[in-house]
Amino acid sequence: MKRRTLLLATLAVPASLALQGTAQAAGYPSKPIELVVPNIATGSTDMVARTFARHAEKRIGKPLVIVRITGAGGYNGSRAVREDQSKGYKVLLTHQGLIANYLTKMAPYSYDGFKVGPVVAEDATVGLYVSGRSKIKSINDLLARARAEPGKVKAATEYGTYNHFMFLKLQKEQGVKFQMVEIPGDAGRIPALLGGSVDVIAKIYSGTEDYLKSGDFVLLGEPTGTRAPNAPHVPTYKEQGVDFTFPPYLFTLFFNRDTPDDVVEQWAEVAREVTSDPAYRKEIAALGMAVAYRSPQENTAAYAAIQKTMAELASGAESFARQ
Repeated sequence: MKRRTLLLATLAVPASLALQGTAQAAGYPSKPIELVVPNIATGSTDMVARTFARHAEKRIGKPLVIVRITGAGGYNGSRAVREDQSKGYKVLLTHQGLIANYLTKMAPYSYDGFKVGPVVAEDATVGLYVSGRSKIKSINDLLARARAEPGKVKAATEYGTYNHFMFLKLQKEQGVKFQMVEIPGDAGRIPALLGGSVDVIAKIYSGTEDYLKSGDFVLLGEPTGTRAPNAPHVPTYKEQGVDFTFPPYLFTLFFNRDTPDDVVEQWAEVAREVTSDPAYRKEIAALGMAVAYRSPQENTAAYAAIQKTMAELASGAESFARQ
C-alpha cells in the first residue's frame, strides 16, 4: 500500500516541477540568461520581451536580462544568438523577420538556422496608416490612387523586414506599385507620416490610439481573415471588399542549434505556464497584443508555411529610395 501511495504521489507531481527537477539535474540554468531583442526599445518585440521576462524568470529560476542588439533589420541580433556557444544562456525573441532577412539576402540563414521554440504572443494588427490630412480615407482609396499614379505613392518601410513583405504582397495581389522609402523603425516612420514626407506606413495597432483620436492618422483596416482579438473594432480589408490578408507577427523564442533539446523543452513548458497566467494575459492585452501559445513543433510548421508564402514574393524585393 505504501509503495502504491508513493507511486501515485510521484505521478501527481506537476509537469513543470518535474521538468524543473530535470533541468536542475542537468545544471541548467546556473546563471542569468540573456534574452536578445533584435529591435529598438519601445518597439513591439521589446515590449513583449520585457513583459514575458518578468513572468518567465520566476519560473525559470534565474534572472532574464534584456539585451537589445539592433541594426540590419534584426540580423545583428539574430546573428549574436546563432553564433553563441553558451547552449541556452542567450535566447532570441523575435518573429518572422528572420524569414524576411533570409529571403532578401540580409542574412545567410532563416528560422531553421535555429532551434525553434514556442510562441509567447502574437499581433495580427499590422495595419496601413495614412495622414488625417490626406484625401485617402479607406483601403480602396489607397489602391485607387496607387493604380492612378504607379510608383508615386510613398510607402515607408525597411528593406528586408516583415512589413516590407506585406507591401510586396499587397502590390502583387492588387496590381499596384508603391515607391518604397526606407525609414527604419516606428520612431522614424511615425514622424515621416506626420510630416508628410511619406503617404502610408505599416504599423501594429498598439501605440497609435492617440494619433487616431487626434485625427492625425487614419487606419485603413487590418490584414486579418477575421477581426483581430486585440482590435475588434477595426474592420478587415476583406470587409471592405479587398481580398488581402497577411500572417500575424508570431513572437517566438529561438535557440542556438547547439542548445540541448531538454533546455528548449523546459522553455516550452515555461512559456506554456506564462501564457496561461491571467496576469500575463492582462499585461499583453494592455499592450494591444494577443496572447498565443504554440509548441516548438507547431511553431516550426507555421514558420515553414509562412516562408513558402514569402518566398514567392522575394523576387519583388526591389531597391529602395533612400532618405
